Amino acid sequence: MNLPWQRRSSADDNENGGRRRRQRNTRVSSRGQQEQTRPINLERRRQRIAIGVGASLVLVIIAIVGAGFYKEFVEPPRVMAGSIRGEIFTMGDLVERLRVRQGINRYQGGFVDLSVDPFQFLQDLLFVEIVRQAAPTLGLEATENVIDKAIEAQFYPKLPPGQESDPVQLKKEFENTYQGFLTQVRLTDKDYRRMVEEQVLLMQLNALLSSSIPDEPAQVEVEWIKIDFENSVIPEEIRDRLYKEDFPSVAAEFFTPMEFGDEKGYVGWVPEGAFPDLDPFLFGSDEQEPLALDEISQPVYGGDATYIIHLLSEAKEHELTPRMMLKLTSSMVEKWRNDQLTRGSKEKWLKVNFDSDRYAWVAEQVAVTAPRINKDEEGDGQGSSPIGSP
Repeated sequence: MNLPWQRRSSADDNENGGRRRRQRNTRVSSRGQQEQTRPINLERRRQRIAIGVGASLVLVIIAIVGAGFYKEFVEPPRVMAGSIRGEIFTMGDLVERLRVRQGINRYQGGFVDLSVDPFQFLQDLLFVEIVRQAAPTLGLEATENVIDKAIEAQFYPKLPPGQESDPVQLKKEFENTYQGFLTQVRLTDKDYRRMVEEQVLLMQLNALLSSSIPDEPAQVEVEWIKIDFENSVIPEEIRDRLYKEDFPSVAAEFFTPMEFGDEKGYVGWVPEGAFPDLDPFLFGSDEQEPLALDEISQPVYGGDATYIIHLLSEAKEHELTPRMMLKLTSSMVEKWRNDQLTRGSKEKWLKVNFDSDRYAWVAEQVAVTAPRINKDEEGDGQGSSPIGSP
């Protein structure tokens, strides 16, 4: 029995029944639509995942390629190769200067030896910067006028004795030759003037150091046999031959033109410092006595070759020949250079960041991008050879 408040009319029952049927139909319809769309949604999800994975792989590949490109082409030129008191020379600077040297050498008919030149050239760059920074203290100065005259000396037309020419025409030929040279070696006037400035400072340094050499320094008279390292002979065997054979005849077998000493091994008067590696044997040192008069040395390592020395006189003051003056000056500059490089390294104001990998990179870049020089296309070649770098 229904209580009064629980009674519902048939209309209500019908309405409720219809609502329930509609709800059931809606749920059935929804499930049907879900079942129909589920494969589509799953496929779309798979597509989105595939696209995401593919995009990620592309980004990874781009990152790898980009990192390789940066490491191979962007980073190396910016890496410091060396510095002097904060003045930095990058790997790119080194490559550019080597390319210039290669261009100049080809213009002159020479070449750059990439098996040894990069590291030597870096040292040259650092040394020139040392000289530049020390110039005011040393009293060295490469004025614009001095640089102008140096460039004119290299490229100004040389006339045969007695021949006259229009000064305007000569100046025009000079300008054409100079500009042609700059084009060939890919240099601006500003860059080349800087290189000439460096060479002027080095020449002034040579003059400064040579000014301290007396006209008649202490020297010894010697003859020697110089045996190149490439020679397969055994120096001790050469030394033993001198017990039976005279010195000039043996020396003649190893004579090299353009070296110190004539075809019989006679060198002449040698000042202390001209051949630093041989000084202990010629003049003595704190550790050893010099050779005795008329003594023939055992084979001596001289840095560039092996020497067998015959002392012909004891040390005494003697006039310095022009050739020995140049050799002594060159040795003094080399000593000053080595002292400065050593001091800079110890005092930390000279820094070098150059290993075998960077060496190989520099050599490769120079070999690939070196300018091609055809001197036949350049004027008449009447000027002097251009100043080389650094």
